[in-house]
Amino acid sequence: MSEQYGERTFTTFEVARLCGVFHTTVINWVNKGKLKARVTPGGHRRIPLSELVPFMKKYDMPVPADIEDPHRHVLILDDEPMMTRLIEKGFAKHKDRFTVRVANNPVDALVMIGKRMPDLLVMDLMMPVMDGFQVCSVLKSSPATKDMKIVAISGRKLTSTQQDFLSKNVDEFMQKPFEIGALAASVDRLLT
Repeated sequence: MSEQYGERTFTTFEVARLCGVFHTTVINWVNKGKLKARVTPGGHRRIPLSELVPFMKKYDMPVPADIEDPHRHVLILDDEPMMTRLIEKGFAKHKDRFTVRVANNPVDALVMIGKRMPDLLVMDLMMPVMDGFQVCSVLKSSPATKDMKIVAISGRKLTSTQQDFLSKNVDEFMQKPFEIGALAASVDRLLT
């Protein structure tokens, strides 16, 4: 098992072991288009977790609990530690559904996204050095992260240019102060 583009991937041998078949069978599934895989520069197939689990369910194969995480992964990015703690605490009430990670600067957040891509990013727009608009531009310009769900938050009044940018690049915008319950409801809606 490895991580490619921030997502957990499996070799054909690992998939064969999980599915109880020969690895040549897995190669045939990939070649016939039944199971989607990425090909490494060396020509090896890597099956993303997001393809493997639905495939196993479709063909009534038992999915091991250690590969299927029922939690949705949310990353909170805000330069104010008090705000990230408040949001994280709000999501703690929903720990049966969400796993939350926190970053207090954009560089840390981008590194975290590179290591493990969250299902959704809750991001403050007004931060020093690199603001949320720049972070959003970076994420939307990469094929690996362009489809990531983003909820933007801000306590400042936005210009019409900023509002136009958000309408094209984020899934939802919430003005501070907001109810944590409303944020959790929005995240739930966006991830279902």
